[in-house]
Amino acid sequence: MKTKTFTSKIKSIILIQLIVLAISFSAYAQNWTQINSGTNKKINTICFTSSTIGYLGGNDSLLMKTTDGGATWSNINFNGINFLTGGEHIINMQFLNDNVGFITVGPYSGSYGTTDGGLTWNAINLPGNQCYNQGLFFFDENNGFIGGSGCFQGELISYVSASPWLTGTWATSLVDAPSFNPANIIVDIQFYDSNFGLAVSKSGYVFRTTNGGLNWDSVATPAPLVELTSILIINDTLAYAGYNAANTGFGLYVTTDAGLTWNSDGNSATFFYPNFLTLHKTGNGSIYTGGNSQIGPGIIFSNINGNSFWMTDAVAHSINDIASYNDSVVFAVGVSGYIVAHYHQALSGIY
Repeated sequence: MKTKTFTSKIKSIILIQLIVLAISFSAYAQNWTQINSGTNKKINTICFTSSTIGYLGGNDSLLMKTTDGGATWSNINFNGINFLTGGEHIINMQFLNDNVGFITVGPYSGSYGTTDGGLTWNAINLPGNQCYNQGLFFFDENNGFIGGSGCFQGELISYVSASPWLTGTWATSLVDAPSFNPANIIVDIQFYDSNFGLAVSKSGYVFRTTNGGLNWDSVATPAPLVELTSILIINDTLAYAGYNAANTGFGLYVTTDAGLTWNSDGNSATFFYPNFLTLHKTGNGSIYTGGNSQIGPGIIFSNINGNSFWMTDAVAHSINDIASYNDSVVFAVGVSGYIVAHYHQALSGIY
């Protein structure tokens, strides 16, 4: 009798939890509207330079541009990128303004920059044996970082300092890599200021610098064998890291001591067991993360204006990247050419 009573209580608790989760979906859901991208290729990365100009990149040499704030997208007839055979894709992107931008092409086709809005690209010659590239961060055209791994080496980060990205001298940072496994690629890099920066790797380690990227120390996360996907620095002490835990995740990883230690974030924890594939902060301080979960193919979490509560929205496809402009117009992209926008009423041409 006691066993049955205990089992009934457990079932009741689980049922209550599921009801609470369902209510959170319906009561706090945001309005995401799908936009016709004009492609069915997987979109890996998106960024905006203004309220009208934006770029996206993806699989099979996909590179597109919008000039109407994301309402419509067109393929860019570009040249200069050498896509090696065997499935090479644009995997990361950062544009500094409407004309100057940078991409990484992977897994091993290198890094490139443009000064004419993506029409022409020039290869960036990195030092040493940095064969694989993915993570990138540029302060400006003369100061930037590209992360990846070596042909027969673990995590590597190269940088250019106070010299033009194309003609300047790139140097290799001192990275405290935990192994010599080339699969341990640096996938994302972000700086809070000119000294403090964080990077994340497929090895499951966070890398931390306090001297402007000259040296990077490795820091373990709660599950060091789970590959990390993204990093977002909120202030000089608070940062989040996303990960791909094969649908066994709970909450984002969080640090409150500038990356020295990491824990699971209880505020973003959910029994949906998501994979957090991207992180983004809007100009007004709202935080977004997206990926996929056990409840469906796609999921987006949002923390509006620094609230402790995270809203959750189910979407049709897994989310690979999120970008925004005007503080509140937010775009999320994913597989099969999937684009959804929040606050879509600000977009012209959708209706």
